[in-house]
Amino acid sequence: MVEIGSVLEISYFDIALLVVLVYVVYRMFLKKADPLPPPPKRVPPLPKQDMTVEQLRKYNGTDDEHICIALLGEIFDVTRGKNFYGPDTAYAPLAGHDATRALANMDLKLVQEEYDDPSTLSEVDKDEAKNWADTFRVKYPVVGRLLAPGEEPKDYKGEEATM
Repeated sequence: MVEIGSVLEISYFDIALLVVLVYVVYRMFLKKADPLPPPPKRVPPLPKQDMTVEQLRKYNGTDDEHICIALLGEIFDVTRGKNFYGPDTAYAPLAGHDATRALANMDLKLVQEEYDDPSTLSEVDKDEAKNWADTFRVKYPVVGRLLAPGEEPKDYKGEEATM
């Protein structure tokens, strides 16, 4: 009796390649692809507005779905970065606060609950805070200004915060 393997010269390596080929063809043409996860919920943009420290606090990702951070007097909507600034994240203490002093010194314990005048920062800290602000301006829309006590807000006439 003649063995088929010896006539066709098929080895175990050829059989393994055939199995791989059949699997690849099955995956490419016959098996349905796994469905993609639904896209994340898109949060509508905030209207442009100047805020006091008290008004800013509600934008912490818990009390409101938006997350805002003030830096050198500008308020940024960092909602897109909720994996960094949202509840239960490393930078959550910055959400809804003026983060100027904390980011300038890279110390989250320096987040203030009251208005923190950036003019009291050292020149080195101001430069570091300016670098952070430049980075934020590229990544996040500016909502408005953080108001010092007694300062009046600007009327943006319903304009939305965009990049």
